[in-house]
Amino acid sequence: MKYSLLKLAMLGLFMTTPAIPAALAAPGDSRAPKKLMERWAIGTPGPGAGLPGWYSKAPDIHVHQPRTDARIPVAEIDLLRRRAMVVFDALMMQPSLRDVRGTSLQADINISVVPTIDGVRLVAATFSLSAKSVVDGRPGVVQRDGRYIDPDQEGAVLRVFLNPYDMMARRQVQAEGVQGGGLQIRTGSAYGLYVADRLPAYDADSEYAWAPRPLALELQNDRSWYQPGAAGVHPLLVHMSSYSQENDDLRSDRLNPERPAARLAAAMFMTDWEDVRRRMKAVA
Repeated sequence: MKYSLLKLAMLGLFMTTPAIPAALAAPGDSRAPKKLMERWAIGTPGPGAGLPGWYSKAPDIHVHQPRTDARIPVAEIDLLRRRAMVVFDALMMQPSLRDVRGTSLQADINISVVPTIDGVRLVAATFSLSAKSVVDGRPGVVQRDGRYIDPDQEGAVLRVFLNPYDMMARRQVQAEGVQGGGLQIRTGSAYGLYVADRLPAYDADSEYAWAPRPLALELQNDRSWYQPGAAGVHPLLVHMSSYSQENDDLRSDRLNPERPAARLAAAMFMTDWEDVRRRMKAVA
């Protein structure tokens, strides 16, 4: 079941969160498309053309309690929520997502029990930022809070997994190399990044350079994000994806930097995820 907004308020999960400075821009990801970064990473870029897009002032929170198993404790829910809010604050300060034009942004936090292959109980949180086109004159575009959104459009999505067990266990995840303190990954042509206190083994010269399944077996026992003092490596996986053609166009640097998917990708590449993770760990 999901908590209603009223019940969450009654449980005290909407206490004011202290303002957290945005993470500094990342030093640069070697995979970032050149045209994309020329548009968003140079100087103080303008927001772009088109209708002013609606955007979430705060993420919607969805808590999916198990029907037959033990419920997720309120304290764990609140800690995951506050840590996910650090992600929201950092992303929304990135140039490509500030005062968006021609694009709307919907933020969500989903918290649930994730069934693992070995039957281990794991609580996970996923922050999602969906970006959709807003085109003046197109049927379906509506005004909300003085800005515009097209709810029925398909959107690109940037997801940040606080413990990416499910991704590693059930998706075809490939490693592309080491970037700063993180491991570059991909699913198909979609970009991603894995950061943690300790990175899994990766040797680009080895035939078996990357093995996501053993990592998944470790992550199913990692409760470091929601149980203070628990053993674990505070694993974070960032993943941006649109439909396959846009993913391909982004990777080949053919995608218009104004597109919703391109805006999300620019924010992903420009955010200092190690700094975000440090800030999340500091939330008590």
